[in-house]
Amino acid sequence: WTLTSNVACAVNPELEYLQIQAKRDNAIYYLAKDNLNYQRLSTEYRDGFGRPEWKWPEGVPKLKTLAQIFKEQGGFEELGTVRGSELVGRRYSGPFDDLPAQQQRGGVPFDERTADICGADSHRVIDGGRDSRGNANVVAGEGTGIVHIAPGCGDIDHRIGLALGLPVIAPLKDDGTYTQEFGEFAGLEAIAPTTAELVFERLKQRGMLVAVETYPHIYPHCWRTGDELVFRLVDEWFINMDWREEIKDVTRQIRWLPDSIDGQERELEWLSNMGDWMISKKRFWGLALPVWVDEQTGDFEVIGSLAELRDRAVEGWDEFAGNTPHRPWIDRVKIRNPQTGNLMSRIPDVGNPWLDAGIVPFSTMGYNHNREEWQKWYPADLVTECFPGQFRNWFYSMLSLSTMMRHDEADTAVGRMPFRTLLGHRLVQNEQGKPMHKSDGTAIWFEEAAEQLGVDTMRWMYLAQNPAVDLRFGTRHPDRPVTLQTPAGPADRTREGVPTCLVTSGPADETRRRILIPLWNCYKFFVDYAVADGFVPSADLRRCAATGHRTVAAATAIADRPEIDRWILSNLQSLAETGRREFADFNAPGFCAAAADFIDDLSNWYIRRNRRRFWRARDAADGDKQAAYETLYEVLVVLCRLLAPCIPFLTERMYLNLVLGQNPEEAGEQAELPESVHLCDYPQAESALLDAALNQRMAAAQKVVRLGHKLREEHNLRVRQPLSELRFAAAAVETAAAIETLADVIGEELNIQRVQRQDNLDALVSYSYKPNLKTLGPKCGRLLNALKTGIPELGDQILAPLRRGQPVSIEIQGTAIELLPEDVLISTMQAATWISADDSGIQVAISTVLTPELLREGMSRDFVRHIQQMRKDAGLNIQDRIRVFLSSEDPQVAAMISEWSHWISAETLSDSIELSPTAAADARAVVAGDSAVSLWIETVRRGSV
Repeated sequence: WTLTSNVACAVNPELEYLQIQAKRDNAIYYLAKDNLNYQRLSTEYRDGFGRPEWKWPEGVPKLKTLAQIFKEQGGFEELGTVRGSELVGRRYSGPFDDLPAQQQRGGVPFDERTADICGADSHRVIDGGRDSRGNANVVAGEGTGIVHIAPGCGDIDHRIGLALGLPVIAPLKDDGTYTQEFGEFAGLEAIAPTTAELVFERLKQRGMLVAVETYPHIYPHCWRTGDELVFRLVDEWFINMDWREEIKDVTRQIRWLPDSIDGQERELEWLSNMGDWMISKKRFWGLALPVWVDEQTGDFEVIGSLAELRDRAVEGWDEFAGNTPHRPWIDRVKIRNPQTGNLMSRIPDVGNPWLDAGIVPFSTMGYNHNREEWQKWYPADLVTECFPGQFRNWFYSMLSLSTMMRHDEADTAVGRMPFRTLLGHRLVQNEQGKPMHKSDGTAIWFEEAAEQLGVDTMRWMYLAQNPAVDLRFGTRHPDRPVTLQTPAGPADRTREGVPTCLVTSGPADETRRRILIPLWNCYKFFVDYAVADGFVPSADLRRCAATGHRTVAAATAIADRPEIDRWILSNLQSLAETGRREFADFNAPGFCAAAADFIDDLSNWYIRRNRRRFWRARDAADGDKQAAYETLYEVLVVLCRLLAPCIPFLTERMYLNLVLGQNPEEAGEQAELPESVHLCDYPQAESALLDAALNQRMAAAQKVVRLGHKLREEHNLRVRQPLSELRFAAAAVETAAAIETLADVIGEELNIQRVQRQDNLDALVSYSYKPNLKTLGPKCGRLLNALKTGIPELGDQILAPLRRGQPVSIEIQGTAIELLPEDVLISTMQAATWISADDSGIQVAISTVLTPELLREGMSRDFVRHIQQMRKDAGLNIQDRIRVFLSSEDPQVAAMISEWSHWISAETLSDSIELSPTAAADARAVVAGDSAVSLWIETVRRGSV
């Protein structure tokens, strides 16, 4: 559709162009030499266009080369070559010179600047020039190396046309159809396939059509309707941006987050390359531009305030007064041109929405009405928005308008910045990484997500997400309607009237699994046992946990508590430090990662290792049990305060019950406690409780445990099966000593009977090293043969850091080389009956020998797990006692019961364990070790014998 408006053709002066004579018509054709045999779009044909959905369409053949096209039409002869610079200035006949638009002097619409020329007279070959980055606009490869220029049909073409004084021929009306100056095309829709066919037909009739091809390419479409977009030339209003350097100075004063997106550089690049700011739109709704024009002379005036407009108004003020400054009321106000006396009317355009958005730093805090109050809040501490499109929109508009509006009020760039910190984030996509749209039913509505995924779940997903990476939120299933159970009652439609559908989300499931459910289970564990034992936190303890004001009477002295209590409290202080540091640094993901680790430590380390302290029978003299309750209570309340910004609803429910109990208003007033977790001060770390050495010792032990679990999993050694021995060695003596102090803890966690420290594990584990030729070949070339022999000889003493992910510097034949972990292939050799792993300077080896005694102990642990599951399935309370019955033909089961019955009874609150020759009808078939067992339980009633 743009060929009807062709004015020029652009070449690259530096390229070499072929002259070929086609045998089909003996015409001489010019094309870039490199393009003749170029395999056009071959990569796209094979790989697509960068997205999974942008594949090469089925049924569309691979593009032929230009040489193939001419050969199929009879062949061609190469006559010679010319430089592109030799073509510049040559004139040619255009394809549609007979159209009135091509014959009209001054172009379409008429422009005084080109009043003496028309399109048909202007056809010539021009230098395509370079873009703002210095890249040539015309390149070899795709196409012919000659670019058709239509200044009325595209942005770059328009700029080239203005620079060279070419007439502009704009073909389209606002409905996307041709204007009356385009002859038989008048009224036709530009993007209609029939229009393209008419263009082809006319070119063919005039002998100007070589071939027609179908091929895919990236083209802009309306995001709402999917329609193809076209460039239409219209008159608009602009702000001259010659003062961009002032805006850039302000931009440099602002902190741009996250660092990885280089936000400041992106904004500066936009400011350096942008043109004048187009501020008008052809719409009815929007910010009415305060520009009044004298239609007779073209004079215009910009009105600076409502007071000025009132003073200048000569018509329409009475109709406008009392209304907002929008259409249609403001359009009725007329002013008089002070130069001519003519009436001046407001232009019909409204402002670009980013003008309105850009004055947020001023309009939201009453800049025009209470400057003193506004001054207290300017500039904003933080602005956050999706960054891919906002560097040239909202961020840019705020920077520009603030720089200008503060120009006379502030002498420095710092005084003109609209915000101190900008936090950009990427897009929210569906779970497959694709955009969500209302039009295809994939857009997830808030009600659907809130009721099906949970509001706390969503909040954590957003806060924990790396802002530099798209959030793959979830999937809406438009073919699976659901009825939502909302606080207002059942709902099968959103507030917008859209039928509600099923929403699923892997990230939401992961958030519940890793964060919300473990947190709630920790809370429930405490509440269940506290209720059973009658534990009630003292007023001093509640005040300490809720406000941070610790007194001697609050609880058991910290120094008198077990090391694991001191560790979890110390870890809590570390989390408080992290929270204050990361939130102050606008790094919510940093805090969320630390909080997730803490919840895991609390659930899978502290509570699991302390269950027996809570299980013990109630005894008023049991100070250790009291300390366990006090510690876990304080941790849960402070954790609620720490997590409240991230998980506001769940933490509020926990806080109200833990701190205020059954009568929150009365309890809050009596103890002077905050009535909500959101009214609490954010916790400050207590330095007296922070023990960095203890934290490091426990972290080292946990690392050994993680390595042990990894080995068990890799070698199918279930945790309930006891093993005989673990040996460890550490590169740092301090680390080895720290691990040794917690050897018993490690043994219990991994279900291993002995944990022993070694200076090294050379007797059990050895490593061999070979060069990775794929990575070292390109880097080292001539030294490769020397590396083949040299690297294996260096051995683990030199190359061990590579196993820990660290680089190693070596010297080969007098040349220093830095080896990266990926440059070396590492093989591990283990002694028979041992398995090993290492991480960050810690080595672990575990014996895999299973004796009959170990197997029976493993069977007993399986047995306990099955009984506990049956207790849970039966809905028994934690204090209910039972009798256990089992039947099995395997003699190993009887041997296991004989050896482990007392331990099993204690673990499961069983009064007896009885072997039966036959299974009861309701017995459950289970497997303990490798043995089949029928198992059933009975509840012991009070008073029964």
